Amino acid sequence: MLQCSTSAATPWAMTLIKKYANRRLYDTSASCYITLAECAALIRAEKTIQVVDASSGEDITAFVMMQIIQEREQEKQVLPISALRQIISLYDTEAEILLTRYLEKTLSSFAQHHKKLDKALNAGMENIQKEEAVNLPEAHPQSDATIALLQQLKEEITLIHSRLDSLSSKS
Repeated sequence: MLQCSTSAATPWAMTLIKKYANRRLYDTSASCYITLAECAALIRAEKTIQVVDASSGEDITAFVMMQIIQEREQEKQVLPISALRQIISLYDTEAEILLTRYLEKTLSSFAQHHKKLDKALNAGMENIQKEEAVNLPEAHPQSDATIALLQQLKEEITLIHSRLDSLSSKS
């Protein structure tokens, strides 16, 4: 497949992808064919994509996203079988709508906490590198800012662990 640059699209614009009968995906904003892996990269880059069937115009975004997940799961299983079993068992039940909302909110919350944690870890590493660059004498006193940042990191990690524990206890 041709490699193309999709960076020209603005971050708030939707990327329209057409899927043809030959299973090829065409990125209309970059005017080139892309792979499922490149679709996944767009999603990870927080770009909004919509995939439509080229002949019928039907929105098949969810189907293509499931293909991306399926390919990833074949490489490395991320989703536990017990969780998949529970999701499938809730199909066609009254709880299906609640499950959809719950998964959406939980994953959104997880992503927000992950970004905060990543940001805090990066800030902590930058502070450590700055302190090492100063080449302080033998006793390396930690600044109040570093201590506060480490405490914040500890609290966020504890919060993430408790949320993950509560999610796993519900499964």
